[in-house]
Amino acid sequence: SLLVPVEIAVVKGSGVQVIPDLVDFHTLVSPQQTRSLWLTLQNLNSQPIELLSLYNPKQDRNLQITGFDHKVGVAPGGVARFARVTYRGGVEGLREGKLQLIINDTDAVSAT
Repeated sequence: SLLVPVEIAVVKGSGVQVIPDLVDFHTLVSPQQTRSLWLTLQNLNSQPIELLSLYNPKQDRNLQITGFDHKVGVAPGGVARFARVTYRGGVEGLREGKLQLIINDTDAVSAT
């Protein structure tokens, strides 16, 4: 028999959910090594939303955001893959921070 692990998230209510909620680039052991992940957003609101901007408040030079198109619309219940984040190896160790996503939804001004 074959066992396949499955992760199921049950979400109730309204708002905006960014997937993954925690971006983990694992261990990068050299300055030449990079890892990339795509960010996805689900609009749980009853109204469409618009993604206005995405940025790194700490201006980490090792973190690059690509693939983000300004003013992307997401319909109610819709899902959109909206940006790719890449981290370039630097000094080995744990790095953490937040990305700031600005949307036009008055109930969820930003998602981090």
